[in-house]
Amino acid sequence: MPQPEKLDEKSTDATGSKNSFARGARGSTGPRTVPGKQRSRYNAIKRGIFAKFVLLEHESAADYESVLNGLREDFHPEGTLETLLVENLAAIIWRKRRFLQAEAAEIANGLEFKSLESIQAQDRERWDRLRSGESLGGMLRDWSNPLVVDEAIEILTLLRTIFEKFGFYKDEDSWLLRKLYGLDHDDAAALSLFRTYKIYSKLATRAPKENDDRPSPDELKNEMLGFFDAEISRLKVLKELGEEVDKRKREHQKIAAQVPSQPVMDRLIRYENHLSREFDRTLNQLERLQRIRRGQPVPPSLRVELSG
Repeated sequence: MPQPEKLDEKSTDATGSKNSFARGARGSTGPRTVPGKQRSRYNAIKRGIFAKFVLLEHESAADYESVLNGLREDFHPEGTLETLLVENLAAIIWRKRRFLQAEAAEIANGLEFKSLESIQAQDRERWDRLRSGESLGGMLRDWSNPLVVDEAIEILTLLRTIFEKFGFYKDEDSWLLRKLYGLDHDDAAALSLFRTYKIYSKLATRAPKENDDRPSPDELKNEMLGFFDAEISRLKVLKELGEEVDKRKREHQKIAAQVPSQPVMDRLIRYENHLSREFDRTLNQLERLQRIRRGQPVPPSLRVELSG
């Protein structure tokens, strides 16, 4: 009975194409060198037994495998215990990576949200002083908050518009000025635009007398409009100055925020020291175990006892 003809790498089939079966079989024999065999020994190993405990949902399994496989390449563990120690090293390194991310997040939190927190605090102050300006000595007692000054400018601009249209109307109309400038300790109008308005209002609404050479109500009104304009201009300058001071303050706060606060720093340092001790202890255990397996001399264990 005739034997089937053997096909070699150069033979062809009925269609005339070269047979690739032999080439494929020859190429599938795997790595031939010792380093290649060492590298390929972990091809079928995925992540390690600690992976499901180490990895969080948003973390990359591929990145963790890269760390773990790198350590396996470095130490070539044999047996269960050496393999577990290598995986423990990978877990510690991964936690150190997470620690560095947390430290960066703490700094970024200080840098990115410090300005927002400052603005929110200023706006709360503006809100409070707008509603209790008189009891606090007037909204403009402290002009360091640009938002408060800006609110005062809007109030004065509105009040000027009303005054230009209606003039000196009633003495009660000065309540907005009282809110802005507050009262003196004797409950009199503070020395400010508020006091000027009170004086001019009395002059403008007082009944005229014979041979009275005081300015007319229209003249008093025009002078008062000039006082309004001068005060609004003054507040705009104060607002610009306050914004510049606030800008510099925030720049300094950002520089200071590059170092976490003391409680955060203490917590980070303690955790970093813990990871370092765990890494050194695990590495020492692995090296001792491998030395024993290879028949190499093992240095004596160093025990340090701290007395209180």
